Amino acid sequence: MTQRERYHRFIKDQRPEDMPLWGDWVGPYDAWVRQGMPPAPEKYEKKGGAGQYLLDYFGFEGKYSAFWGSARLPVNTGIMPGFDHEVLEKNENYIIYRNYEGMIVKEMSHKDSTLVTQQYIDHALHGSSDWPAFRDRHLVTDHPGRYPDDERWGRIVQLCKHRDWIVTVDGGSFYGYLRNWMSVEGVSLAMCEEPEWVCEAVDFLADHFIKILTRAVTEVPDVDMAMFWEDMCFKTGPLCSPAMFERFFLPGYKKVTKFLREHGVASFWVDCDGNIDRLIDLWIAGGVNGFYPLERASGMDAYALKQKYKDRILLWGGIDKRAIAAGPEAIEGELLHARKAVELGGYIPLVDHGVPDDVGFENFCHYDRRRKEMFGLEPLPSNNAFEL
Repeated sequence: MTQRERYHRFIKDQRPEDMPLWGDWVGPYDAWVRQGMPPAPEKYEKKGGAGQYLLDYFGFEGKYSAFWGSARLPVNTGIMPGFDHEVLEKNENYIIYRNYEGMIVKEMSHKDSTLVTQQYIDHALHGSSDWPAFRDRHLVTDHPGRYPDDERWGRIVQLCKHRDWIVTVDGGSFYGYLRNWMSVEGVSLAMCEEPEWVCEAVDFLADHFIKILTRAVTEVPDVDMAMFWEDMCFKTGPLCSPAMFERFFLPGYKKVTKFLREHGVASFWVDCDGNIDRLIDLWIAGGVNGFYPLERASGMDAYALKQKYKDRILLWGGIDKRAIAAGPEAIEGELLHARKAVELGGYIPLVDHGVPDDVGFENFCHYDRRRKEMFGLEPLPSNNAFEL
């Protein structure tokens, strides 16, 4: 059985024994090397860097998310062409700059940490009056940079025709993109003050994604999963009401998932932080069947979700990063709780977002070892093409 065959059995039958061995969003490589992890051999300078080394070191089959990850078709659905990077102010404590999406960002650094804190000062889009110019300048659907050059894309297509690993494609984003371009306040006001324009913008985005993705799903046979990104929830609930989601964003999801399903895409996952409970039914209505990262600090519980939705949903995440930082006793308790959800099927226990610096190398190794032991996880061999 190949990695790809196992994944399709997992999403179809939702049996725990078919759970894939995916990687957590491991981040603190430099800190872990200081704590005793063997550093990456020189060959990884040409083989995916520290990210690929961490996958290989722990024996993971891949690491997945919207807009990045293993075996992801390199197709850009967002702003293109982007804004020029421009540094507006810089000192030893922070830097203020304009980023690719046109945001003015103040970024504060933290000594001896891979983490940064960001404050968003201004955004590129302020409503319907800016929309035509923004859309025409920065959402050029047929921009050549949305795909690799023809030679590289041709190699990718040939690799994918004979793959034994899963391949993903970005499905796009509706609220998430508008939030990035406008701010939470901006998109919230727009839904109240310019609802017809928000509907128009979402409809444009749905068609925009479909036009961009047509080449990918036509030339690459049977893409295994499409991955959407939203981040439209906070600790206790969504940043817009379910009624607003239904009015503004559900039509876009229905249109894009219908198109992708008709072109052989097998599963549809949405990446949304925070507490997503009140939006799950609407995402399901929009064609989505998978959810991650299930942040425990936001009250997300894979076991409760599987009890409620059963085989209507797939899940990954839901392992509290704070428990891993706390040590073996807390890790054991968290994995025992996750086992209840695993036994219901269709759930992959992974860290509930990025692994932060306060998770030490020894604690992560203990978590990784116990998870593999508890759930019988072993990697399947593959010629996984990291160069995608």
